[in-house]
Amino acid sequence: MTKTRTDRTTDAQTITVGMARRPGTEPPCADGYDVQRRGRRVCAAVVDGAGHDEAVVRYAHVTPPVITHIGMTMGGLAALTTAGQMAHAYDVPPHASAVYARMEPGQPTAIQWIGDCRAYGWDGTALTRWSTDQTMGEYLRRNGVAVELAEHHDNWSRTGLAQAGAAMCREAQIPEAVRVVLLVTDGISDQVGHERMEALCRAHAADPQALADALAAATEADAEGYRDDATVIVLAHALAPTARAVTGADRAPSR
Repeated sequence: MTKTRTDRTTDAQTITVGMARRPGTEPPCADGYDVQRRGRRVCAAVVDGAGHDEAVVRYAHVTPPVITHIGMTMGGLAALTTAGQMAHAYDVPPHASAVYARMEPGQPTAIQWIGDCRAYGWDGTALTRWSTDQTMGEYLRRNGVAVELAEHHDNWSRTGLAQAGAAMCREAQIPEAVRVVLLVTDGISDQVGHERMEALCRAHAADPQALADALAAATEADAEGYRDDATVIVLAHALAPTARAVTGADRAPSR
């Protein structure tokens, strides 16, 4: 069952948010998410725990609010690093990936991430991935290994929140002209796929909650019947008729 919550307002300068989480076929759900507002600024975070044991599930649920609150006052790097230190409060530090975004009218959207949670941007024409997975598969691709071999290592995460710090976290800025930003766990990106995600953005971009619900509902089980937990947050600027179109120079390469 998809669990959703909507934040809406009539203020044309306020960010609209849609959120959906669909537990997978193996309980309990080890995805977490949170959104925090202050004035017109919105901070959002998605966390994906590896496995389903009690510690992982608890960690994935308690860290997203920490990330959004610290992110609001100190920025994404401090937020991910703080959440990472929380992993060491357990006998065995849970492994988890996370992606954080700060969206505010008149500013580019700042994103920070660690692991294989992803950030995408929809510019009205194309869906672009703005984050790069920190997996062994991606590492092999960047070092010239054949795609056919590298793709077998995409589930091998090279780092996670427990290792978060300035040297490990990655960041990017998405131009304000990109009006819709998606934060997703790999349950969305792996089980829906880029083409389907892009089609759903084209159909539902004007309604962030409808888009979030559609993305979560589109996840499909694999040949063995397994379907991963799937979580998405959609952040949307109010439409601006004078907004500059995103150019090729603005757009980050999709990998």
